[in-house]
Amino acid sequence: MIGFNPLFFVGLAVLFCIILWSYWEEWRVTKDRPPEGRLIKTKFGSLHLIERGEKEEVAGSGNRGIRPLVMIHGSTTNALDMDIELVGRLEEGRSLFLPDRPGHGFSDRPKDGWRLDVQAAAIREALREAGVEDPIILGQSYGGAIALRYALDYGDEISGLVLVAPVTHRWPGGVAWYNRIAINPLYGWLFRRSFIALYSRYGAKRGALRALRGAAFASRYFDRTRVAMTFRPSKFYNNAEDIVRLYEQLVAMDTRYHEIPVPTEIVTGTHDMTVITSVHGRALAKQIPNAALKVINGGGHALHHTHPEETVAAIMRLEDRIASAQRSPLQGALKRLSAVFPSPS
Repeated sequence: MIGFNPLFFVGLAVLFCIILWSYWEEWRVTKDRPPEGRLIKTKFGSLHLIERGEKEEVAGSGNRGIRPLVMIHGSTTNALDMDIELVGRLEEGRSLFLPDRPGHGFSDRPKDGWRLDVQAAAIREALREAGVEDPIILGQSYGGAIALRYALDYGDEISGLVLVAPVTHRWPGGVAWYNRIAINPLYGWLFRRSFIALYSRYGAKRGALRALRGAAFASRYFDRTRVAMTFRPSKFYNNAEDIVRLYEQLVAMDTRYHEIPVPTEIVTGTHDMTVITSVHGRALAKQIPNAALKVINGGGHALHHTHPEETVAAIMRLEDRIASAQRSPLQGALKRLSAVFPSPS
């Protein structure tokens, strides 16, 4: 006869209470702040798009070819990750568009939403609905893989790429254990509703502080960017699925980068332990025909936060390259002459 063990039932009761609390916490985090942008209906579901900066296209203003700038966020975050540090430096004279990737933030998750081509297509359709034409696409980390897919599929619709610590190639080793557990069909749900829910409440903020060590706003990042939304069970599943299913897609994609037709700026760091520069950024720079690589000495993975001035400089370099490519030979000669013989003040 099996004896009665009260600790077993106490454990079940505690687990049940944690699960109930996770539902309440999910509701609270979702309702805490409304979307900052607009929800655009696409055939992939609604996509949340934040718009900043100038509302009118200002291409060709001054002596630089300024285009609408689309900034695609990486994993374990949302569109506001691209807003907190970069927008204030870029919004004057530019139209800025910050999408929540499909399945993240306030964007719907379509069928096969983990696929890079699906995410790129969903973002493209939302941008077209918003009237965005000929943009520069910036992608950070996982967002860099989306930007590359966008360029491969719709290269004739964009002006250029800016890739910040992008994940681009197959890498040695696997993915973090919690991502595989999170999508396990047998016990993944329980893991997300218990362990991940508790981590979101009591550990995630400290994790963000460690990841952003050196960034001026690190203490405000977690609350300002609503990172807690990523740890909602359904969103964490999407994030984990993206990461677990990424390698197989890069295997099929990383031999095609020579097809990318647009000028590209790549920014990486020597101390990036998440996306190793030698495996990703340096290899990519050798494959894209019109690519330039900037390696930041001492830079880590979140370069758009710890070295935002370098990210802005890469954008401006790309704009100058676009403008130079569009100038006629006569315009180029006149510009060189004006540099040698400046006008009297």
